[in-house]
Amino acid sequence: MKIKRYLARDMQEAYLAIRRDLGPDAVIVATRRVRQPGLKGLFLPPRLEVTAALDTTSGAAAPSVPVKAGQPPGPGVLPGQDMTAPLSSTVSPWVGVGDRGMGPGLEGLRRELADIKATLMRLAHPEGDGAGGNAAWRQALLDQELAPELAADLVAGLDMTAGPEVIGAVIRNRLAERLAGQVLAESGQRVQAFVGPTGVGKTTTLAKVAARHSLYLEQKVGLITLDTYRIGAVDQLRTYAEIMGLPLEVAMTPREFREALGRLEDRDIILVDTAGRAPENKAMLAETRGFLEAMPEGAVYLVLSSATRRQDLLQAVERFRPLNYNRLIFTKLDETSCPGVMVTVAAAAGVPLAYVTAGQDVPDDLEVADPYLLAERIWKAVARDGPGGQVA
Repeated sequence: MKIKRYLARDMQEAYLAIRRDLGPDAVIVATRRVRQPGLKGLFLPPRLEVTAALDTTSGAAAPSVPVKAGQPPGPGVLPGQDMTAPLSSTVSPWVGVGDRGMGPGLEGLRRELADIKATLMRLAHPEGDGAGGNAAWRQALLDQELAPELAADLVAGLDMTAGPEVIGAVIRNRLAERLAGQVLAESGQRVQAFVGPTGVGKTTTLAKVAARHSLYLEQKVGLITLDTYRIGAVDQLRTYAEIMGLPLEVAMTPREFREALGRLEDRDIILVDTAGRAPENKAMLAETRGFLEAMPEGAVYLVLSSATRRQDLLQAVERFRPLNYNRLIFTKLDETSCPGVMVTVAAAAGVPLAYVTAGQDVPDDLEVADPYLLAERIWKAVARDGPGGQVA
């Protein structure tokens, strides 16, 4: 069995490295966010740590390494390890004997991986365990507001005797693969505007994105607010701007907006806050569109709250189309028991998901959308309420 740990910026990068090193049969065992060591790590974004494994027992046996009686194991070999398994040649340098990030013991981990592999083999050749066996899990996925077709695909051919942990691993991987086409890396466009209904957290989200670009990516950031309607809106963004040392411009007309863009021409990135609009108010949406038409080509984020009813989210997706948004942000994931609604709404919108937020802390509660982390979040909600009880 080969076990290897990767540090990557996101799951896509880790997935490519795993496929390159271990091949398509590798299994992702665990993921977590870790900060880099030292003082520098406090000011850098956390990295994604991914542990992957490949069971080599079904292939050709690895060459045996002779060990004399009483001879200590070679460098990088764990005590008690089968010397016929080339574990040391595949473990990254930061995985050691005393590492505590592996979770369960090595033997327990190997047994768990063997169970997962056996289940995946059965999934490849289902024997009619069928609709009756997976109906409960399918219903749990439907309760997460996933589309019926997607829920059916996620549980197709599942072996109900495998246990909730193995079932969870299979569903998470399937869901992540489907989500991979619904997320997009951060926009590299210079001007980025944030639009959406009232009360979804646009201004706080903009501040988080500004902090990310300014503190973590070390870019020169400028801010513009068009929200002169809401009491205290300008003061709220001005407070964020002063804390981060960023210039802030206020524009009340499209002409003033163009002039503000000109005054910030030395900035690497300009973030534009707009007034929240009720989806039913076509006149107010048209006013916002007038401002956006004065903006050079850029990214327009539709910001939605995941704590909103699915029907209202789908309505917002349609009513805001005149603003030509091209990315989604979901906020308030810490306030919903149904994160799966993001998948359905993103599919209906037809544009990729860029960020999610789960809290008020700036900038810590902002996450770049990652298919595997989103799948993990949705599965935890399914496992909490679905059959089989809590699954970690």
